[in-house]
Amino acid sequence: MDCWFEVEEEVEEEVEEVEEEEEVEEEVEEEEEVEEEEEVEEEEKKEVEEERKRRRKW
Repeated sequence: MDCWFEVEEEVEEEVEEVEEEEEVEEEVEEEEEVEEEEEVEEEEKKEVEEERKRRRKW
């Protein structure tokens, strides 16, 4: 049977692993949000440019 300090050390390692995984997940989510925002901005720019072109034709 493991000693209490060995069990405690294992638990601490598992907690650290989970925390690291959560950090990575948060970073990935943030990157995805930034990408989505950039896509939306790019789409808006395209729409504005298309509207300008339409107005010029008038």
